[in-house]
Amino acid sequence: MLNDTGKRIGHAFIVSIAVASAAYLSYTISRKDGITDLKQEAAYRLELSSANLFAPTDKFSYLPEVVASHPTIVDALQHESDPAALRRANLFLEQTNSSAKSAVIYILDKKGRVIAASNWQEPESFVGQDYAYRPYFQDALANRSGRFYGMGTTSRRPGYYLSQPISIAGKVIGAATVKIDMSDIDQGWRKSREQVAVADDNGVIFLSSLPDWKYRPLHTLSEAAEKTLEHTRQYETVLKPPLPMSLIERFPSGEQIVSVSQGDDAANEPPVRYLLKSGTIPGSDWSLHVFVPMAQVNVVATRIALLTAGALSLLALSLLSLNQVLERAREREKSRLALEGAHQALEQKHLELQKLSEELRITSITDPLTGAYNRRFFFESVPKLVSAANRHGFPLSFITIDADHFKRINDMYGHPAGDKVLQMLTTVCKESLREADVFARFGGEEFIMALPNTGAEEARTVADRLRILVMERPVEIKGDLLKITVSCGVSQYRAGEPNADPALKRADDGLYLAKSNGRNQVAVC
Repeated sequence: MLNDTGKRIGHAFIVSIAVASAAYLSYTISRKDGITDLKQEAAYRLELSSANLFAPTDKFSYLPEVVASHPTIVDALQHESDPAALRRANLFLEQTNSSAKSAVIYILDKKGRVIAASNWQEPESFVGQDYAYRPYFQDALANRSGRFYGMGTTSRRPGYYLSQPISIAGKVIGAATVKIDMSDIDQGWRKSREQVAVADDNGVIFLSSLPDWKYRPLHTLSEAAEKTLEHTRQYETVLKPPLPMSLIERFPSGEQIVSVSQGDDAANEPPVRYLLKSGTIPGSDWSLHVFVPMAQVNVVATRIALLTAGALSLLALSLLSLNQVLERAREREKSRLALEGAHQALEQKHLELQKLSEELRITSITDPLTGAYNRRFFFESVPKLVSAANRHGFPLSFITIDADHFKRINDMYGHPAGDKVLQMLTTVCKESLREADVFARFGGEEFIMALPNTGAEEARTVADRLRILVMERPVEIKGDLLKITVSCGVSQYRAGEPNADPALKRADDGLYLAKSNGRNQVAVC
């Protein structure tokens, strides 16, 4: 008896070690897979944000050179003491700025003093101001175009400055400068669950999806950097302490896991862990940083580890039970009946394991909040759809769907209300799906559809029908019926494209266009 008891204790100890090891292994693998997905998501977001960052300012790139070469401006610099020449320059800059819809256009003489400006009649006129300390003026004085982002020392409003030297016979006599308002660029990032930040060459964040991160250095500034910022007055009166960020793990591919404390009082706010991917922005000395929250990865990994431990425990118990049955059968000479019972028990356990396995599979490809497929499943399905479209010559279209003003809903009614809106959107979209269509939650309040054997115009019709159905199904929140609208981007996969990435980017561009044109509409790109 004692010997049998010792064996049972030994078996239980071995099983416990095996279950714990398997649970830890499944947690590690699931977390690794989740981090791989986050890396892909961060890379996609980084590429998209980097490509689109300068888009709103590119339309102004021609303006400094046009102004610098205009006879009215050259004449004003040659005759600075002539009020009539200066008035003509002011009027020309005022009209040009109004037509181009830039923030301000102004002219500096070779000493850095503003002699004419489009805001010459406004209380915050730049006329007479000395901006010789600004890097964009120093660039122009050195006979090259300048680019600079900084806080306006006169207007106290941030802007992106483009400058161009004004020359006569190869000699620089002044500089033409265009100030562009970039305040709306980072507002479009706030709808995404990722946090995006743009930092200058000193590591100071000046564009961010989180307002509290703006004007915070990513690291402690060097003494030389502090002197440079003080001299250029780049972030005068708005510079904050460094971002409270600490490194947790660094990957060979360059990504990092970091912890960022929230709020000014870090003791009262738990830090948030992010997967951080950084990159440089072509054509500038700025850097772009994408922070993807790690919370969901850890939740899914823990859930899978628990399911694995439960499944293995169940299997171990069934095996131990079978062993005991066989032993009793040999002792009581009831081998046949004991074996039949053991087989039945094993079959039941096998069915339970199959059920658990199916639950694990569904968990790995399903968004837990809405029940829609997740982005991982979507990206696993898309290559098959592209292959079929190329093989049979069928059209393939994509629709990106985004809830309008979703942050406002969360802010006004709370996150449970936002969850309810996302669940309603999922229900409406699923009701419109065909069997071959693929629908997934892409992240945050953004969803995506892949429509095989569907052209762009048919997809537009589907998207518009979804938009109308969403408007016709208000969500009850705290006794009020909240009317929801969505914006949609539509694109079609083009034969010859290596994969679906260009089409997905066009669909995302269409969504951005629909948002920019006033929301609650469909745009095809």
